[in-house]
Amino acid sequence: MADAVEVQWIYPPDMQDGQWDDKSGNRRVVARLTGTSDGTGETAVVKIDLDDLKTLAGNVPQRTAVEYVNWSVFGMTCLLEWDRTPSAKIIEINDNALTDSGEISWERWGGLLDPGLDDATGDIILTTTNVFDGDTYDITICLRLKD
Repeated sequence: MADAVEVQWIYPPDMQDGQWDDKSGNRRVVARLTGTSDGTGETAVVKIDLDDLKTLAGNVPQRTAVEYVNWSVFGMTCLLEWDRTPSAKIIEINDNALTDSGEISWERWGGLLDPGLDDATGDIILTTTNVFDGDTYDITICLRLKD
């Protein structure tokens, strides 16, 4: 997926410039992932790199908990996972490959926790399937950072 792929940091504010050191001490981050397909798709593309984030204690988070995901997907299927060995599924969106929008929240239960416990990164990765030229995704994800 070559054209119009973007990660936009919604919270904390002013994080677009990547100045995480100046903004350390965040409990949560919210990112918006968007893409328009050129027909090739994406395979295990890192969308949120934990090395770019800081916890309340100022450390790179070891794990995350997903508090909620909302989405609008046209055409393709999107799979969000934690980069683990093997990858740990967060959510598969639009598995019927038509049009889908919605929201799921795990906040009430403390978030969907990254299983961790391996040497992989724990980054948030995206894979798209059933992709055709012009298919789109718009996904917002809220993560709680854990030391």
